[in-house]
Amino acid sequence: SEKAWRRPVTSEETDKLMALFQRGHERRDTFITSLRLALRGVLISPHFLFLAEPEPAQGGIHPLGAYPLASKLSYFLWSSMPDAQLISRAQDGTLLDTNVYRAEVRRMLKDPKARALGERFAIQWLDLDRLGTEIKPDPSRFPEFTEELKSDLLHEVVTASGHIFQNNRSLLEFIDSDYAFINQRLAKLYGIEGVEGSEFRQVKLSDRTRGGVIGMGAVHTVTSYPLRTSPVLRGRWVLESLLGEKVPPPPPDVPALDEKGTQHSPKSIREQLEIHRSKADCAACHDKMDPLGFGMENFDSLGRFRSSEAGQPIDTEGVLPSGKRFKGADGLKSVLMERKESVIRHMTRKMTGYAYGRELTKFDECVVNSTMAALSSNEYRSETLVESIAMSFPFRHRFYPKQN
Repeated sequence: SEKAWRRPVTSEETDKLMALFQRGHERRDTFITSLRLALRGVLISPHFLFLAEPEPAQGGIHPLGAYPLASKLSYFLWSSMPDAQLISRAQDGTLLDTNVYRAEVRRMLKDPKARALGERFAIQWLDLDRLGTEIKPDPSRFPEFTEELKSDLLHEVVTASGHIFQNNRSLLEFIDSDYAFINQRLAKLYGIEGVEGSEFRQVKLSDRTRGGVIGMGAVHTVTSYPLRTSPVLRGRWVLESLLGEKVPPPPPDVPALDEKGTQHSPKSIREQLEIHRSKADCAACHDKMDPLGFGMENFDSLGRFRSSEAGQPIDTEGVLPSGKRFKGADGLKSVLMERKESVIRHMTRKMTGYAYGRELTKFDECVVNSTMAALSSNEYRSETLVESIAMSFPFRHRFYPKQN
């Protein structure tokens, strides 16, 4: 139970578990059956199911003890229990030393288990956890979208994110990079030659079409309708998931865009969206969303690059409310790099909430601000982001209400 509960077990707790074993023995259960009853007590205990933190007699703000802090740090970075070294640091109390604690954060980030930051945090931050469940392409239009392809699309995001966090790369590589992590199946989808086998590997890119989350197929699929792409969904995703801006829902009386296209409808999605922008209630949001979404229209619903659709060239030009013009994914990435402070601040807020395991409050803004200052002076290195959050006062302390 010490391993299951991630801390030493008291004699009183051991007695309760042994009582379960004894109960089975008294009713003449076999040894294995009685042992299973005791193990069931371990596994249904709140100490196994939750990060249970012992409450002090006095209310108020208190630092976390060494064992609760070890578990909190481990589940933040690894989404798993502490390893032997971290438990050892908790056991001898040295984890509460700031320098030892910082060294453990850095060690854990370099461990392969830090891949969990890609598997858990990045997928949540980029709103990709609905891919293949709530959101997936129509199988009659896109029969290529199989379970294997879905897995590969998500694996690309996880692998690239793990590379950034485990190697202390710049967080700006989420916006733009000159590499991608792909296997043969994705290479064929993306039109990249020279990649064979199912293993993912880092591939140098020859242009800026790919690279960064804007060029990842998982993003293109989750921001499309079942039958077609959507500049609106993609623009909204850029605003909300990358820039951290909230977009209100459309007015209830606004008709949906034509899904399949008819002879009476406008020829292009761009022309249909002009109708929406002609209404004042719609223009406020569409003027911000649509230009960003058009920058991604060279990618179809699976992330394949295309220059035309239905025999017509695709217009990827976007004109922002400021009047700035750009074209295609490379132009969109330039726009995002110009607003990198907004992108990194939103990522910082999302990771802070992920680490704390709760919604942020106005009192957490000081953590976000200090983290942003540290990032700006350290080339936006990923280790700085993680370390600043893990070292923060709210992460290492907890408020306890007064006992009645």
